[in-house]
Parts: sequence; structure tokens; C-alpha cells
Amino acid sequence: MLTKRRLQALKRERQHGIGRLLLLARRDFLSRLAHKLHDKGGAGLVHAASGLLPFIDLDGTRSTELARRLGISKQAVGKAVRDLENEGLLTRATDTADGRAFLVLFTDKGVNYLLEVHKAINQIEREYDAVVGPDQMVAVRAALGTIVYPDQDADG
Repeated sequence: MLTKRRLQALKRERQHGIGRLLLLARRDFLSRLAHKLHDKGGAGLVHAASGLLPFIDLDGTRSTELARRLGISKQAVGKAVRDLENEGLLTRATDTADGRAFLVLFTDKGVNYLLEVHKAINQIEREYDAVVGPDQMVAVRAALGTIVYPDQDADG
């Protein structure tokens, strides 16, 4: 039987677990990003693009590699790419290294969109800096960098 004490302990653990905190921080980040891009006509793209665009290299990425990076099927990547192609942000081209494969590439519009996104991200980082302070922001970035890129030095 679940006692009131165990239920309260579980509630505390769920509320402060790193997975939940990261998910809620991501939700906050994407909400702020959508708000900032709203006037530029890109708010509707934030949630659709946020899952895919960060995984595309500036010189293009094979769709099979995108599927691996995202941990989703090639079919799901294909749909997401088509959706963003329809928005004019991405295009596909035959991979010269392997004619059977294709590269997903940013269009000029896609690169301009990325530039706008990064301006908004810089604003959001300044907002977070104002909330937690510069020292903690440096610590958050360093900790996340170490978790995500464990084999890179601090200057990455």
C-alpha cells in the first residue's frame, strides 16, 4: 500500500529528478523561442524544427545519419524533412560519395532561419543569466557540455 509519506517522497523525487528538470527546462526554452520568433513568422516552426534542425550539419547530413542521431526511423526522418522542405528550410541532394543516399541540406531560407533562431537563443541565454546569475550559467553550460560531449576538452 502506498502511504502518504511514500507518496510525498515520490512526488519530491519526480519534481526534482534530472530528467524531469531537463524536460521542463526544454519546454520553457522552446516556449521562449517561439515567443521571440513569433514576430518573424517562425513561431509555428519552432516545435516542428527543434527536433530535427539541431542534428543537421551545416554542410549536410545523410537522412540515415539523422535517423541514428535522433533515434527514430528513416521514415519519420523522411516525413520531417519533407515538412521542412515544404517550408523552404531544407532541401535534399544526392550524396556524391554514395549515389544511393541523399544529403539533407539547409536552403538559404533555412540558414537565415537558423541565424534568427540563434539571435533569439542569445536573448534567452541573457534572460536565464539574469535569473540564475552568470556564475551558475557558466556552471550549467559546463556541466551540460561535459555530459553531452564527454570526450571534448573545455574549449570543445
